[in-house]
Formats: sequence, C-alpha cells, structure tokens
Amino acid sequence: MEQVVRDLVALTGFSAQDSQILRENAAHLQQWTDELTKVFYDTLYAYPRTAQVFVDGERPHREITLHDWYLEVISGQIKPEFWQRQWFVGLMHIKRGVDNQFLFGILSRVQLFFMDKCYQDFDPVKATRVFVAFKRMTDVIAGLIVESYRQQYLHAVERASGINQALIHRMAVVETVRMIVEIRGEEQGSSS
Repeated sequence: MEQVVRDLVALTGFSAQDSQILRENAAHLQQWTDELTKVFYDTLYAYPRTAQVFVDGERPHREITLHDWYLEVISGQIKPEFWQRQWFVGLMHIKRGVDNQFLFGILSRVQLFFMDKCYQDFDPVKATRVFVAFKRMTDVIAGLIVESYRQQYLHAVERASGINQALIHRMAVVETVRMIVEIRGEEQGSSS
C-alpha cells in the first residue's frame, strides 16, 4: 500500500503545499459538508445501478461516514491510518459490488461540486489553488481504492483457488493477447 501511495503522490503532484492549502481553508470548506454529502447520496440513490448497492435504512450511517471522510480530507492533516482506511475501502467495494466506474463517476461529481463552490466563494486564483489541492488529494484516494480493489481481488482469487497470483497474471496476459489479436483482426476485417 505504501508504494501505491508514493506512486500516486508522485504522479498526481500532491504535495505538502496542497495539504497546507486545505488546512488553511478547512474552516470555510467545512461549510460545504452537508451539501456535498447530500449531492453524493442523492446521486447514488437516484441511479438504479448504484442504488442497489445500499440496503434499506443505511443512508444515515453512510452519510456520517462521508461527512467524517470529507472533514478529514479537508483538514490537510493526513496520517498513515487514513491511507490504510482508504485501502480497506477497496475490500468493501468488492464485497458490496461497487464497481470502479461507480467510484470514478461519483468522484467526478464531488470534484465538480467542490470546484463550483470554490469559484463561488473565492477569487479565481485562490479558487484554483484550493480546488487543485482537493483534486490531487481525491485523485490519490481514488487511485488507492482502485488499486486496492485490483490487488485484493486477485489475492482473494488466489486464496480461494490456490492458484498463485503470478500464474493468474500470466494467464490474464496470455488471454489478453488473444483478445487483442481478435479485436485487431475484426478491425482489419471490417475496414476491408
């Protein structure tokens, strides 16, 4: 997990300065917590494919979790335990049937909501700085959750089947090459 975080931090450009920007603006950003939570869950509950992930009566508990998550993100004071909890979310997504496209879709909605609020409340330069800090942070989180999902899924298959991950990976590569050849063959055949 630590290497995944390091890779994502390096590639997104997330820095201590981003954390500082969030920390300096946390009091203002907290004002958006309830609205962000409402947008998040209204969106998920309104779309049948994501609504089916939830059980009856669960929304208030999930809203508390998101509320606390958002406050921790904007605090700009992220501890290693935070990254471990994000890693665990990947496992929960496997268990609950939360596909990665759902994660990216709702994260995009959250990031755009946050951006709109920034440009409503701050001058353009500050809005950009605050939004970029939040986007980098949430991009690292999303990448961590998705990689956790992938790695933990493979680990679960390995444990359940007894086939080691190196062999699973090799089988996937061999089959992927076949699929690429099939697709390219179809593309060449359709262009003739």
